[in-house]
Amino acid sequence: MLSNLHKRLLQIQKEVSRSHFNISGLIKLRREARKAFDERIKQLIDEYDLIKKIKIPKQKFINWRYVFSAPFIYGMFVPAIIWHISIEIYHQVCFRLYGIPRVNYKKYFIFDRQLLSWLNPLEKINCIYCSYVNNLIRYSVEIGGRTERYWCPIKYYRRVTNTHSQYPKFVKTDDPVKLRHQWEELRDFSDLENKK
Repeated sequence: MLSNLHKRLLQIQKEVSRSHFNISGLIKLRREARKAFDERIKQLIDEYDLIKKIKIPKQKFINWRYVFSAPFIYGMFVPAIIWHISIEIYHQVCFRLYGIPRVNYKKYFIFDRQLLSWLNPLEKINCIYCSYVNNLIRYSVEIGGRTERYWCPIKYYRRVTNTHSQYPKFVKTDDPVKLRHQWEELRDFSDLENKK
């Protein structure tokens, strides 16, 4: 539905951008755009009402696996905080010294799942904790990727899965002269600075 709305709006935009349109055509286009928006708003309201009507069954028993695993899960909070402080000190000091653009934490630390109205308070706390730790991992991977690009941008000879954002730019060569030349080029992070 959203892609149809987008296609229709692009079509309307093309028609409006033509130099030979008349007022009645413009009024017709306005009505069509308004109708498309109204349909999308109605669909969103219907989806929201459907979610509100869903009754999530309450558990009648204690899941002992969850109780047993809770100390192991929440015990990771302290190491995560220590890791976060450590990686942030490294990030702020070393990236400034090397001239590497710093990673924008706002792009990585996203907290919105706990805003879902149908989650109970414990589930909301779990969502905040889970988001924090997983966002910290993604943030750390990007910091590590930029560090690797600066210090050792050589591709592995074996296939690597789930690579960081900088890995595709790395060098795959056996020629040390070519490697050194490309390495210096990769230390120019202007491609990242232009994205800000």
